[in-house]
Amino acid sequence: MPRVNRFPKMAALQKFRAMKLGYPEDTAESIGIAEALKYAIFKRIAHSGKRYRELEEKKKKPEISLDWETFRTFGLASHRGKPFVGGKILTPEDYRKAVLYRWGETGRRIESWAKSIIDLVPEEYLRDERKFFKEVWVPHRDEPIE
Repeated sequence: MPRVNRFPKMAALQKFRAMKLGYPEDTAESIGIAEALKYAIFKRIAHSGKRYRELEEKKKKPEISLDWETFRTFGLASHRGKPFVGGKILTPEDYRKAVLYRWGETGRRIESWAKSIIDLVPEEYLRDERKFFKEVWVPHRDEPIE
């Protein structure tokens, strides 16, 4: 079985986090991939939240207006109800390509792994980005996918 990197794990955890917070599955998939991409950007550029926001505002095309309230819990910008990260609007299809299509049957196991973790997480951690990162992501990010 291939070793699963952190990106699809983060995407799946965030999908199930969003679903547990009441988002429909399609929106949750968009949030999942957006969060994984956001964290990859954070890791690469090591900017603060404020600088990240400035970076997103600079990357958008003039005709795109960003809303920072729709996905406030996640610290994500949105455009017309879809997450916006790295200069692009993210969709459920982006999630499916990165987790399910790319990883095949392992993608389903990634989702099962993520759901089993999120099912046990208190809502307080789901609503707080820092607590989620520290109490959920850090302890589980390097677990193998069986």
